[in-house]
Amino acid sequence: MALMLGSQALAQGTSGKPPKPAAAAVSLDARPNPLVFGSLTTLSGKLTGQTKAGVVIRFEQDATLPYGDSYQPSPLTATTGAGGNYSVTAKPLVKTQYRAIAQDSPPVRSAPRLVLVRSLVGLRLSDSTPRRGSLMRFSGSVYPAHDGLRVFIQKRSPSGRFVTVARPMLRDAGSSYSTYTRRLRIFRDGVYRAKLPSDGDHVNGFSRARSVTVH
Repeated sequence: MALMLGSQALAQGTSGKPPKPAAAAVSLDARPNPLVFGSLTTLSGKLTGQTKAGVVIRFEQDATLPYGDSYQPSPLTATTGAGGNYSVTAKPLVKTQYRAIAQDSPPVRSAPRLVLVRSLVGLRLSDSTPRRGSLMRFSGSVYPAHDGLRVFIQKRSPSGRFVTVARPMLRDAGSSYSTYTRRLRIFRDGVYRAKLPSDGDHVNGFSRARSVTVH
């Protein structure tokens, strides 16, 4: 009997009261982050505390600066599994800050997570094997539309750093995207890319690198 009472006292702690249950908390992550315009990111996290499974997670989002002062309801929802884990895919079109809210009693909010979105930048070459000294056309498209901004056509230097060699302006190509074109005279082999610098809604966007072999 004494042994049982001693064990009970140890479980209750020195105050003689049962230990308080752990406070509920919910985490939030986003991967990939940054993501390219038009692609998906996965919002995921874990609910800890007494109630873990079957809890609905709803989301709020803020896509305007300064982030965090004007959250709006998001249509996204998720439900926690047996271990408290949850996940849902999102498709932000601009930089967007999210927070998860577990519909527990009382509701539990996560720390915010800012998801960065890169502009989608394309680069086409009129000829990847031009003759030395010939003119070659660099062209491409940018999503979403950024009419009036300039794309940086860049060439990789011997040190590995990309150096800007031209800055064509983006032209109107409809409501969803812009286009650009520029002719350059080519004398040497090189690796090129196109870059759209960051703006208020998107971070730096880059095309795939393209190789040019002069003959």
